[in-house]
Amino acid sequence: MTDGQFTKGHLITLLISSAIGVGFGAAWWFFGASSVSGGSTALVVVGVAAVLALVAWLVLTARRGAGLPAGGGREESPFGKQYGIAVLLMLVGIFAGARVLSAVFDLPEAVPAWVLFVVGLHFLPFAKLFGSRRFLVLSALLCVVAVLAAVLAVAGWTAAWQLVPGFGGAVVLWATVVAGLLGTDRQGATSPAS
Repeated sequence: MTDGQFTKGHLITLLISSAIGVGFGAAWWFFGASSVSGGSTALVVVGVAAVLALVAWLVLTARRGAGLPAGGGREESPFGKQYGIAVLLMLVGIFAGARVLSAVFDLPEAVPAWVLFVVGLHFLPFAKLFGSRRFLVLSALLCVVAVLAAVLAVAGWTAAWQLVPGFGGAVVLWATVVAGLLGTDRQGATSPAS
């Protein structure tokens, strides 16, 4: 995505993908917090603070990128047919796997780990689509967190089915957003044009 000159189109792609990461990270965080008996209020406050800080950073990045040159328009956007196919396959995988886990194996508690695993897999084609290896790291980390949840739950910590995907998924997604924004800042890509 940033091999050539960083343009407004690249910035828009970064902002959209980052906003998606913030939103789904929040969903995972609040799912994890809802799974904590007692003391979840502090976790909700932490989640709200994290979301507000990341949204503020996105807004600041958008404003600082106002002077970027045009380019990377809709014809170059990664949010096209291949993106839609990856998302569709993810949704089919989530629902089919959830059904099998619940109805065949009687393990509905494993569904959050399955969902996180499939979400992780759906990021694999994004590395090529978005031109960023960051999606390979994101994919691997989400899959590792999902497998860790299963291992810990099978080993006897049954709360891991909800807590590990919840908080782990959120941290991985938010950390990826931070890495993208830091990378853009480091390159000076959002500095107004002189």
